Amino acid sequence: MTQAVTAKESPAALKPATPIDSVRSALERMKPQMAMALPKHITPDRLVRVAMTAIQNTPKLLECDRTSLFAAIMSCCQLGLEPDGLLGQAYLIPFAGRVQFIAGYKGLIALARNSGDVLSISAHEVCAKDQFDYEFGLAERCVHKPASGERGEITHFYAIARFKDGGHHWDVLTKADVDVIRSRSPGKNSDVWKNHYVEMGKKTAIRRIAKYLPISVQRIAAIDDAVEAGHYSSVDSHGDVVIDAAIPAQDMITDEVVANAAKADALAEFEAA
Repeated sequence: MTQAVTAKESPAALKPATPIDSVRSALERMKPQMAMALPKHITPDRLVRVAMTAIQNTPKLLECDRTSLFAAIMSCCQLGLEPDGLLGQAYLIPFAGRVQFIAGYKGLIALARNSGDVLSISAHEVCAKDQFDYEFGLAERCVHKPASGERGEITHFYAIARFKDGGHHWDVLTKADVDVIRSRSPGKNSDVWKNHYVEMGKKTAIRRIAKYLPISVQRIAAIDDAVEAGHYSSVDSHGDVVIDAAIPAQDMITDEVVANAAKADALAEFEAA
């Protein structure tokens, strides 16, 4: 006579839920909500897979407030951007104990193009050996011919947008301009700036012309402005930017945040048993 194995006797039931498992489980439960927010070209399964890869590549995210982690992922859903941290569409950044959604320069370009108002938009870095000449005024012009082979150190960044009504707008920043903007950001020493400096420089150039771009790009620029001012911000269910009160400017994880994360994992373990 065989005996049925109860859930409590099952090895799987006795196995504690790890932080990564509890987050994955929560995201699986959020898929119906994601499906309502995501554009047709991104499925909830793909978004969850990309988000989990980003979390695994940045374990510090698991030490942050879980509500902010899920809010940052939902911000990606609202905007239709993948937080892979590699293609430059969007990033999930540990920021003073919470997870901050930050769009990359390719994310800004995608939003501008998807608006239907922008014919083309691009951003480029300029190096010392490139041929680069620009002039503002009534006879404005911008000529850039990248050098072949070794191009030398970066000297400038610029962004150009052409609109379907025939108009255009562009602007140029020196590398020193970009470095000053970086120095004001609480995330100036983050992996995003360290590992993706060129991409962040291009994004800074696009932000310079953001007020002339579609509202979706302006919202992302507003998030960046808030973060640089020491505020946590997110995108709500209506696509509007929500900015919290000022928080400490340093990018750090407190003992309280770690304790809260541990409580969340303990609850997930209890529910799984």
